[in-house]
Amino acid sequence: MKSLPAPRLRRAAAAAVALVALAGCSNASPSVVAYVGDSELTQTEVEQAVTGIRTALEEGQTVSSEAVVNTMIQGELAAQIAADRGLTITDAQRNSVLAQTELAPLVGVPEAKELVYDLADTELVSQQVGNEDYLAEVKARKVTLNPRYGVLDPEQKIVVTGRSGSLSEPAAPAPAP
Repeated sequence: MKSLPAPRLRRAAAAAVALVALAGCSNASPSVVAYVGDSELTQTEVEQAVTGIRTALEEGQTVSSEAVVNTMIQGELAAQIAADRGLTITDAQRNSVLAQTELAPLVGVPEAKELVYDLADTELVSQQVGNEDYLAEVKARKVTLNPRYGVLDPEQKIVVTGRSGSLSEPAAPAPAP
């Protein structure tokens, strides 16, 4: 067997490492914001929810995409936990929870309805399962956030503010002369 010269061997090894790294991201799609178990939350869904929420905001109020992503992830986790435990959540239960909040009018906004139902589902499933058991199940579930949207807290499965999911690090400022 013929051996490769050292520079070629290093390039071949680097190529192999890059291929393995890319293979680990093989199910990642740029249009997917997060994978929650086997489910995907897409950029289109996030944009539609943000648009729906904005239609109901008063002047000067804003909604962040981060808050929408967090709510969608939590809602999908609640749906999966409910399904695994055989729990049924009805629209009447959701509406009852939302009636106690300022979000009730958003049920009538088609683009926002799923998002506010995600909030209600999180509350309802947590109540039915018990808060500690619910949080333990959330912690145990697999959620992968697209790094463009930040970093996910592995315990609570929420986007951590002020941190980037970027693989690059900002350069340190040069010392003053």
